[in-house]
Amino acid sequence: MQRLEGVVRRQLVNILLLFLVGAFVMLLAELLLTNHVDGIQNVAVIASIVGAVAALAGLFVKGTLRHLVVLVMVVLSLSGLLGAWEHLESREGGEARAPSVRMADAVASYQSVAYQAGPLQQEENEEQENGEREGGEREGGEREGGEGAPPPLAPLSLSGLALMGAVVLMAKQDN
Repeated sequence: MQRLEGVVRRQLVNILLLFLVGAFVMLLAELLLTNHVDGIQNVAVIASIVGAVAALAGLFVKGTLRHLVVLVMVVLSLSGLLGAWEHLESREGGEARAPSVRMADAVASYQSVAYQAGPLQQEENEEQENGEREGGEREGGEREGGEGAPPPLAPLSLSGLALMGAVVLMAKQDN
């Protein structure tokens, strides 16, 4: 066990960079699977690719080039902020505002994890889902009732990964 701990300590930066490459690739896969490739949405796809390449490059670069990759990661983190702004804007239907959550809204949206629908409710839910699939979708994948609104903070995962990559690369020592 001590040998493994020693290897992990010596290779910690490289291990973290490999995890970051995997995280950027998984983010890219999610974006492609959810068809997040229309117009400004491509910023997230491109940023995920750049992040994966930058993290991979971080395994090999040294000196000034490493600092350049750190700068790329910091700039890349801004694309997540842009995405969060866009998500908030599309959710609100106009100019973006900070989300406000009232206690009544939070309680109303609460759903018990242990809830199990009875047979009658399951049939109703299936009928309702089938009706939504047939004609309930609006243009842009948004459903009636605002169900298809994008999650407002999801793009910040891109910012977090990029900033983590910048920090890890700053900690990397050149041999």
